[in-house]
Amino acid sequence: MKTTINMKHNKLIAGFLLIAATFGACKKDDDVVDIAAPTITAMEVGPNNSKVAHPGNDVHVEAQIVATANMESVTLEINPKSGTGWKLNTVYTEGFAGLKNAEFHKHVDVPADAALGSYTVKLKVRDTNGKETTVESDLELSNDPSLPKVTGFEVGLNAAGNDLHAEASVTAINKLAKIVVEIHGNGWEKEFTYEDANIVGKTTYNFHKHMDVTAAPKGHYHVHLKVVDQAGKEAEFEGHFDKP
Repeated sequence: MKTTINMKHNKLIAGFLLIAATFGACKKDDDVVDIAAPTITAMEVGPNNSKVAHPGNDVHVEAQIVATANMESVTLEINPKSGTGWKLNTVYTEGFAGLKNAEFHKHVDVPADAALGSYTVKLKVRDTNGKETTVESDLELSNDPSLPKVTGFEVGLNAAGNDLHAEASVTAINKLAKIVVEIHGNGWEKEFTYEDANIVGKTTYNFHKHMDVTAAPKGHYHVHLKVVDQAGKEAEFEGHFDKP
């Protein structure tokens, strides 16, 4: 009789252990979360997403990035669709690594001798789990001798850190409509638009302006000089400065 009771008791304990083990396994399975790969949206290549650029100028690429597992790096690639041509492969970590979301906004210089033709732009985001997401866009490199041109573009910050000067020699065959300076970095952004009477309608202009950047926190900044002519064509150029 005692042996029978012990056997029943042991079976009962074994049953409880089996249930507990099953519950524990289920709980562990529930705890495993499959974190989604990063997402890239609103990708734009060229002004107004024109997907057109010109040798000797720059081309801007921007997109919105979200990474639940935090970003590790962002890679920008540009390659000719066929044959030989201009190639770019740049990996960015600063301003992205460790973040869950960010705006990718870069201006890339197109070499003056870059071969004309069709290109593919790839933007790839890798997260800290090793997952990657890639999106693509087209890019056409073409010549346009009537585009506004800029030479000698320089920017400089005064010792007090509150006044930024920018200067350049500007040429516009189709006559100037406006000049825009955009400053961004370290979560701060400001735009200055110049449509002075001594700018509008000119074919050549010596641009020299001072901008108040008192509110900008310490950090590294990008300065974009955009020249727009009266035919609606525009050319954009980039400079940098650091605010200590």
